[in-house]
Amino acid sequence: METDFFDDDLGKVMQYLAPWKEKTNDEESIGSWETSMASKMMVKLLELWLTEDSRERIEQMLEYYHPLDRAAMAYALVVYVMTGTKMILKNGAANQHYRTICKMLREDMPQLMFANHMKYMLRTYGPKEIKH
Repeated sequence: METDFFDDDLGKVMQYLAPWKEKTNDEESIGSWETSMASKMMVKLLELWLTEDSRERIEQMLEYYHPLDRAAMAYALVVYVMTGTKMILKNGAANQHYRTICKMLREDMPQLMFANHMKYMLRTYGPKEIKH
């Protein structure tokens, strides 16, 4: 009896969140939505620092990565952009992609409108040391 009640409540919650399929690009299972959402958010954040041509190249590079690996790559790249700290990835191909994308970021960032804002912020506040 309790499981019917729980299933009914869960169904109401899912119905309230509708249109589920529209929000998740027709992915109906929660698991596939959860694993792809982190990836999509991190890649969208990374794209702020790239030109359209570079975005397309990176999309092709990361197309066959698992969504969590794609999110991890995007995270490593955002850390690079924000702190200048380069990471070393375990996988050789991923490490090569990482170096290639870092180079693209260095080339693209000065061309973008908000590069002057980032320079201003660094001059005003300076880089912060990370204490462990």
